[in-house]
Parts: sequence; structure tokens; C-alpha cells
Amino acid sequence: MRPLARRVPQLQRLAVFDAVAAAGDFTSAARELQISQPAVSRHMAALTRELGVDLFTRSGRSFELTPRGRTLADAVDQAFATLERALTELDDHPEAFVFAVQPAMATSWVVPLLDQLETAAACEIRLRIFERSAELDSSEWDMAIVPGTGSWPRWDSTMLFAEAVRPFAAPSLADRLGLGPATKPAELVEHNLLHIDDVGRPNMTWREWFAEAGGSLAPRTPRLVYNAYPTVIQEALAGNGIALGWQHLLSDLVERGLLVPVGPIVQRRHGGHHVCWRTGRNDRRHDAILDRLRVEIAASSASFETARPAN
Repeated sequence: MRPLARRVPQLQRLAVFDAVAAAGDFTSAARELQISQPAVSRHMAALTRELGVDLFTRSGRSFELTPRGRTLADAVDQAFATLERALTELDDHPEAFVFAVQPAMATSWVVPLLDQLETAAACEIRLRIFERSAELDSSEWDMAIVPGTGSWPRWDSTMLFAEAVRPFAAPSLADRLGLGPATKPAELVEHNLLHIDDVGRPNMTWREWFAEAGGSLAPRTPRLVYNAYPTVIQEALAGNGIALGWQHLLSDLVERGLLVPVGPIVQRRHGGHHVCWRTGRNDRRHDAILDRLRVEIAASSASFETARPAN
């Protein structure tokens, strides 16, 4: 028996915890799971007792995840995503075109375009979500959007857009801290910066951003590191810190006024997001999807119109 099964005898509680963390409250989670709110509360009390750690801090009827609770929520989310990918691979849909993208790219950019991409390619498109580029080595896919330098063995690639990166925060936090588009890097160092685990991720980190935007500046060692970019964005939207934002990934949130720029733009000379496919395995569908993506790129967010290349 796995240690997990001994420590959490009813693994369903992890699914309930995942729903609570995603929904933000017990009542909404209960509605999504189609169980009663008291049942959700009992599951969470039991899970807290079995693990021996505090997962929530309560204030009246509301709650927040503790740092340990957030760590568990990220781990459970990633584990369930891995299981969902495995179950998807069990499906036999040879006619589907498998398009691999990272979570933030999927939710903020590709999913809203999916109908248009399928029309352009004249085929069904099935999304495969991956966190790190190395995951693509052991899975089947037809096309992927991958961050990096564009030099991968056994893959052909073409640059989709350069890696332009800028700090963003919720308007309430920006107003309270007196931050805006002209804020200098030195003014950000002491604030709460939201970090994502950079193991296996070629995207720009806060340390790299400061090195390229502010010379010798470096951020403080983070107390908490998230393992999923969508979680970082949710924390930024909640006003809990400042997040690095990538061109085309945050356009909708910026245009709706949910996030505002709070510092300068840095653009890498050789890094960016590339459209990739297995060497020698592209066809008209790849060309059609790439053309449609490039049309969308032309409608870039105004928050990145004057990106400054890094030195």
C-alpha cells in the first residue's frame, strides 16, 4: 500500500480539497461536487486531522489557505492534471489533432481561439496540457507552443512571439503601494513578489528580470514558491502580490482592468514562445493553425507595445 493511502484513507478527500481550493469557499465547492456543505466541512476537518497540519485559516465564514495548504493545493492540482492527461491518452481518437500547451497559455489564449483553430485546420483539436518542456518527450502530440530558445533536438520550430515580460498587480494593490507603469525595478525589490518554481521551466524568473531590467538588483529569497502559473495569477488578482506577466498571456486581464502594469518591460533577444512539431511531420493543419495564431498575435495587448530588449 502506498504511504498516501495510509495517511489519507479516503482519497476522495483530496478531490474535495481540490474543489474547495479552486472554488474559494465550501459552499461553492459543495455545489460543484453535488454534495452538502456540511459534508465538505467534515471531509476538510478529517483531512486536516489525518495530515496533522493546518490547511485553512478562518475569519468568520470565510477562509484562506495557509502556506502549507497552498502547497498541498498546488500538488493536488498537478497530480490530478497528470491523471487527467493519462486518462485522455487512453482515449482512441486517431483523427484528432493533439495541440500541447501550458496551462496559462491554454486558459488565457488557446481555449478562446479553439473553435477558430479547428475551423482553420478543418479537424478536431484535442489539447494536451504540460507544465515543463521535458514532459513532451514522453507523450504524443502533433503541435506544441513551447517557451525557450527554439533549439530542440528532433523538433522543428518557428518563433511565435518574443518573450516580453512585465510586472503586474491588481489595481487595489498598485494604488496602495503607489506603483504604476513607470515604477522602477528598485522600488519593487522589497514588495511581495509571486514566484513560480523554475525547475525545468525556461521562462524568465524574477531574478533574471531584475538582472536584465535593473542591473545588480536581486529579489529577496521567496518564502513561498508556486508550481503552477495560473495559481500565481490568481494570487495577483486577489491582491496578494506582484506577478510577472508574459506578452499575450495576460492581454484579456489587462484590457479588462483586472491587472495593471507596475514596472518596465524586458524582452529577451533570443527567448520566446515557439510553435513546434516533430521533425518532418508537419502538414496543412500545422500551417493553418500557425497562420491563425499569427493573425491573433497582431492584436497584441497595448501593455507590451513598447517592449525593451534586454542587454
